[in-house]
Amino acid sequence: MIMRKRVLRTLAAALVASTILVNPIVSEAGSILPSGGDTNYILHTETDFKIMDMVYKMQNGETVTMENAAQMATLTKVGYADYQTAGPISITEGRMTYKTYWGSEDKEVYVVALSGTETIVENQTTTVKEDLLSGFELSNEYELNAKNAIIDRIPAGSNIILAGHSLGGMVAQQVAADKYIKDNYEILNTVTFGSPLIKGFTREGMVKRLGDTSDKNPFYSISSVLNIVWQYAGVNHEDGGYNGDSATAHCDSYLREDVWGSYDCAGEKRGSILGVETGSRMLTLNFATTSFYTSLYGTTSVARSSILPTKTTAECYDLAKNAVADGYMSEDVLGKFTTFAQVTDEDPVELEVSEEMESDAELLEAETTENDSIDEDAVVEEAIDAEPTETVVAEVIDAEADDTVVVEDEIVETEAVVE
Repeated sequence: MIMRKRVLRTLAAALVASTILVNPIVSEAGSILPSGGDTNYILHTETDFKIMDMVYKMQNGETVTMENAAQMATLTKVGYADYQTAGPISITEGRMTYKTYWGSEDKEVYVVALSGTETIVENQTTTVKEDLLSGFELSNEYELNAKNAIIDRIPAGSNIILAGHSLGGMVAQQVAADKYIKDNYEILNTVTFGSPLIKGFTREGMVKRLGDTSDKNPFYSISSVLNIVWQYAGVNHEDGGYNGDSATAHCDSYLREDVWGSYDCAGEKRGSILGVETGSRMLTLNFATTSFYTSLYGTTSVARSSILPTKTTAECYDLAKNAVADGYMSEDVLGKFTTFAQVTDEDPVELEVSEEMESDAELLEAETTENDSIDEDAVVEEAIDAEPTETVVAEVIDAEADDTVVVEDEIVETEAVVE
C-alpha cells in the first residue's frame, strides 16, 4: 500500500511538472506559431486567416454549414484573443442532421465552443492553474463560467454539442459530466482537439477526442495514472506530418481538412457499420445568434457580448498579402478567404467610381455653363443684328416718301406749262 502511494505521488508530480513545463509553451503560442523574428506581425499562417475568416462571418451574421472536424476546430479557436476580444466561450444556435439505424435525424442544437490555455488576457481563467485543476478533474472557474454561460443562454431541455481545443476540451468534458447540466439539458456530443481524457465514467453523450500523433497534450491528465489504457486508446489519431513538433501540431493540425476532413463535425470518422453510414453529422449554424462570454477570476456571473475582431478586414488582407509574400500561404488559399479580400478590393473601386462621378459632374456643369454663355452671346448678337435691319427699313420708308413728293411736284409743274 505504501509503495502504491509513492508510485501515485511520483506519477502525479511528473504530471504536474510536465503540465507546468509544456503548457506555457503552448499557451504563449496561443493559437499561432511562430511570432517575432523575421515575422513582425501576429497573423501569418493559413490557419490564422482561416480563423479570421470565420470571425468576420460571425460579425456579418452569416449562416454556415460544418461538415467536418476541421471546421469545428476552427470554431473552438475563434475564442482566442489573437482573433477577437469578446471572450473564450461562444454559444451558437443551429441544426444537426445525421443518419441512424432508423433513418435520418434533424435536431435543433446549441453549440458551445471553448478555447484553450491563454495567458495574454488579464485575469482570464485560461491559465496553467486551470490546466492543473482540470487535469486532476477538480472544479475550476473556467468550468463554472462555461456552465453559467449555458444556463444564461440556453433554455432548459435543449440539445447541446460541446467542443473545445486543449484546455477548452478538458473543460467541455467536465461540463458534460456536471450533474446539473445533465439533469437539465441533453448533451448529444462532445468533441475535443488536443485534449486528454477527463471524467471518463460520468460524461453524457458521445465523446470523441482527436489528437495529432505529434501532439503530446492529449495525455496530460490524471487519467494517465488512473486509466492509462483509456487515455491512450480513446484518442483518434491522425498524422499531420509535424515529426514530433508537439507545439506546432497542437496549434495548427486540427484546422487542416487534409488531416481531419474524414471526421464529421462531432469527431466521428466516416464509414459504415452494418450498412449504416457513420460520421454523417452535419451542422448548419446561424452566426447571427452567436453570443460570446467572458471568463474572469473572481466573478460570480458571466457577461454576454458580441464578437469584436482584433483586426479590420483591410488590415487582415494586408497581413495575408505579407504571408503570401513570405511563403506562409499561397495566393490560391488567400483567394478562398473572401470575407476580408473582397472588402479590401472593393474600397479602391468605390473610391475610383466616386471620383469619376464627381469628375463627370464637374465636366457636365462646365459644359452647361459654357453652353449657357454661348446662348446668351448669340441672343445679344441677334439683337444687335436686328437693330440695323430696323434702321434700314426706316430709311427705305423715308426714301419712298421723298420719291412721292418729287413725283407730285413734277405733275404740278407739267400742268402749269400746259395752261
